[in-house]
Amino acid sequence: MKLTNRSGNLREALYDFGVSQKEDIVQVALTRFALQGIVATSIQDIADHAHSSKANVLYHFTNKEHLVDHSLAPALATLENIVSQAEHDGLLPGVSRAAFVERFIDFLLHHRLAVQIIVSHPYLADSIPALAHSQQLMGRLGRLLVEESAERLDLFRFGIAVSGATYALATGGIAGIDPLDDDDLRSLLTEVLHSTLHLDTPTTIRTD
Repeated sequence: MKLTNRSGNLREALYDFGVSQKEDIVQVALTRFALQGIVATSIQDIADHAHSSKANVLYHFTNKEHLVDHSLAPALATLENIVSQAEHDGLLPGVSRAAFVERFIDFLLHHRLAVQIIVSHPYLADSIPALAHSQQLMGRLGRLLVEESAERLDLFRFGIAVSGATYALATGGIAGIDPLDDDDLRSLLTEVLHSTLHLDTPTTIRTD
């Protein structure tokens, strides 16, 4: 094993190696938590699949709850930005709602493993801070919907569309649905959400 980096610095090389190991552990943890659940996944299981040791995992993360929090942090940061933007822009039918749909689809596709973990483990919110945070974010989004949806049917339709898209993407593999590539998934999610929410056209949002 080469113990120096390009500049020949041993300390930096060891640091880079540690960071790489930590990132590998996080990715394996996301996969294992999504595949078989947080409760059924042990630190030893994660270590085995990361080709590491339990001691090494615990060197980076004090316990399983800490590992869950760290693994979900990027997804929750993205969701925090989406909710804050929705609170700023509003979610009235039209451009603001279409913009939210685009951002939410990006979130679902980029953080699909984290989404599956969040959707599957609401009952652990009292013991895992990251899951409690996700519940708070969805609560903020729910309150925004109540404030800005004049019609109860409109609120109901919007809630079903968002939660349904989340659950369908998160559980597709478990349900035995063959995975689609991101372009196909984006097209399908966009079509379903725009249709359900009665947005005039999926091309409302322009990037040029």
